[in-house]
Amino acid sequence: MTGCAVALTWWGGQAVLFPNVSGDKPIPATGAGFIPLLLSVGVLMSTIDNMADFSHAAALPRRHLLSLHLTAAFATAATLTCLALLLSQDAPALPLALRNLLGFTGLSALSAAALGSRLSWLLPVAQTVPAFLIGAPGARGTDAQWWEWPRAAVGNGTAWTVSTVLFGAGISLFMLRANRQS
Repeated sequence: MTGCAVALTWWGGQAVLFPNVSGDKPIPATGAGFIPLLLSVGVLMSTIDNMADFSHAAALPRRHLLSLHLTAAFATAATLTCLALLLSQDAPALPLALRNLLGFTGLSALSAAALGSRLSWLLPVAQTVPAFLIGAPGARGTDAQWWEWPRAAVGNGTAWTVSTVLFGAGISLFMLRANRQS
């Protein structure tokens, strides 16, 4: 997560042009829009338990510690995001970065619930590639469709709704899976 925070400090709110697969103009993407993907995967990858036998025999069920761990890991990712953008003097990019961290964490949790924590990166990457390489959200993300939520404008209510629903559903399903395993 620290490496991502350093990259976010360097990249921040500056736009880098990605090629557009549809042949249109290159697509600008900021670090604040993209780096939260990596941070969110880190949140879920940190839940990998290499001590399964110990966890099943522990006095405290793993799901209790898992919920505390997820809370602390997400809070760490959010704090590092805020610090990185404040240090890079790109504070206006904070809402975009936090919205994307919320949504990507939900997608990572959905992927981890369905496929296991080691594959928590799969759904976020599968969603991000089309959003960044095919989508056409218009200037400053004002014309983004619901599936382009990572690139939508900060004031886009649909993007906030999608990312919040993804977060709630993802974490709920991940914890439900953890409850069934313990």
